[in-house]
Amino acid sequence: MKNQKVVLFSIVALGFLALTFLVDWIFIIGAVILVYLNQKELMKKRIHKS
Repeated sequence: MKNQKVVLFSIVALGFLALTFLVDWIFIIGAVILVYLNQKELMKKRIHKS
């Protein structure tokens, strides 16, 4: 699998989203950070392909 890091970040971000609804709203910060890291990782791969 090429994008193991992206998949892992996505799964953890979904976990943070679930915790946001089940436990407390503050977990949304973790999800936002992971989404940002995912975008950064995907853009880095796209730049190297060009």
